[in-house]
Amino acid sequence: MASLDFGLVAQLKRAGFGVDPMNPVGKSTRNFLLAANPEWLISVGRLVTALFAVLAVYLDPTQPAAFLDELQVTLGLYAVFSILLVLFPLRKSLDSPVHLIVHIVDAAVVGWLALLTNELTSPFFSFLPFIPLAMTMRWGLRGAVLSALILQTVLIIVGLPDLEDGDSELNVFIMRSTYFMVAAVMLGYFGVYREHHRQRLTQLADWPFDAITGDRASWLGGLFEHAAEVLGAPSLMVVWRDQEEDIGTVAYWLKGNLRLIDIQDTAFWEQHDPEPLPDPASGGVSAVSAEEVAAILCDLPELAGEVRKPHTYICSAVFSSIRYRGRVFVIDPACRPDECSSLTEIIAMRFRSELERLALMQQTTEAARSEERVRLARDLHDSILQDLTAASLKLKLITKSVPDKIRANVVDVNTLVFELQQRIRIYVEDQRSVGKYGEAPLYQTLPGLIKLLQQQWDCQIEISLVPPNMDVPQSMLHEIMQLVSEATANAVRHGTATQVRIKLVRGDGELELEISDNGSGIGNDVEPKRPLSLSARVNELKGKLTFRRASPGLSIRIALPLKLEVR
Repeated sequence: MASLDFGLVAQLKRAGFGVDPMNPVGKSTRNFLLAANPEWLISVGRLVTALFAVLAVYLDPTQPAAFLDELQVTLGLYAVFSILLVLFPLRKSLDSPVHLIVHIVDAAVVGWLALLTNELTSPFFSFLPFIPLAMTMRWGLRGAVLSALILQTVLIIVGLPDLEDGDSELNVFIMRSTYFMVAAVMLGYFGVYREHHRQRLTQLADWPFDAITGDRASWLGGLFEHAAEVLGAPSLMVVWRDQEEDIGTVAYWLKGNLRLIDIQDTAFWEQHDPEPLPDPASGGVSAVSAEEVAAILCDLPELAGEVRKPHTYICSAVFSSIRYRGRVFVIDPACRPDECSSLTEIIAMRFRSELERLALMQQTTEAARSEERVRLARDLHDSILQDLTAASLKLKLITKSVPDKIRANVVDVNTLVFELQQRIRIYVEDQRSVGKYGEAPLYQTLPGLIKLLQQQWDCQIEISLVPPNMDVPQSMLHEIMQLVSEATANAVRHGTATQVRIKLVRGDGELELEISDNGSGIGNDVEPKRPLSLSARVNELKGKLTFRRASPGLSIRIALPLKLEVR
């Protein structure tokens, strides 16, 4: 389990796990009780009860006096029994069924003492609550129910003679019976509550650690599923954004379904900016209105349909880290508000650490990818690029010694090799460059590629850019060039196309690339087969690839997101 930070320690204190430094008496008492063995507490409680009963009977003997000797012998034996259990405790677990025999002995002794001393009005009935208290400590709700049955049995055995001796005390019987039943129910509640708390603490400690191996959606899905199980909440929403830039994410969990919306909108974050946590020790838990959550959902078209009737209760907790600040919304949790507040803040702290961990791992992965790209660029420069240079020099020499009618073809091949050499050189330089986060002039680079493709595949290529002076992210320039090159090659090789039309449109956060040709196309009864390399490249760019039959030929549409992916 991850180590607790200061914010988590602070919220644990507010949840009742901390200590008030201004109350040393309460601190020492609680520490003593928490450190004590429950079995020892039960045994000492039995012994103290027995000893004080002996003292009370010695100072003020009970009535009737005819059974005083039997009473004293019984109390003496019970005191010895209690001392033996303190000196030689049973080496069994606290919830072992063996202890049930001991508690039956307790009930039998108290019942016998009551029969000897005025039955239903006996002062020894005040000892009976010790049994349900001890059994609830051992077995929770089961112990409370079982103790209620034992006490009712004792009460009936003791009360029947008193009800039949002519001086009925039915009112005492009813009141004592009701008292024991109510006490059993209330003790059962605390037993259930304790067990429920133990299960939730176990769940909190069992966060999924292997989810980081998957993609972002599956990783977050595992965290949301676990948080929903702990809170018993049918719906969760987490909003987080970058500390410095107007980029962030809204994650919405409902009935096992997670939706992620990356947002790069200054207006949205100005209106719904998660409040940073100024002081980790002060906490950031609050109850929010359904209107506040609905306002966030209404501003997101993907989640506008989730705005429903007012919710019963929504708990919220903020978190802040080096890179992110965010807020967790727990909608209609299956726990009390005070309990939900503590759990929500624990989960918010967990989301904070996990988001930082994910960002760190993605940075490490990106650094490894950059290093691999640099290594690949170096290998290309030292091998293929040098080989192409040598081939170009040899072709120049061959040009001088071949007849004129062949010379033109050799020159064309040499030009093709030279253009290929230039493309590889540009790629190598791009991979070596450090600043890959700016904009690159696609309108200047693409015409040279089109000229090379026309010469390479002997086809006509028309190109259209909207806007004409289009720029694209530097990191995407090479990928777009490769998509255009591969799609053109497929149109000529597989569709025998002679004309290719390329149209690029840059919209709001998306680049649309449409490539159509006049080739043979695909029949209506044949399902288009996606080129593996083209599909893989589009998937890596988080884009969408669709095919459409044209007359003649085939049309390919590729939609690529231009927004910075929020990690």
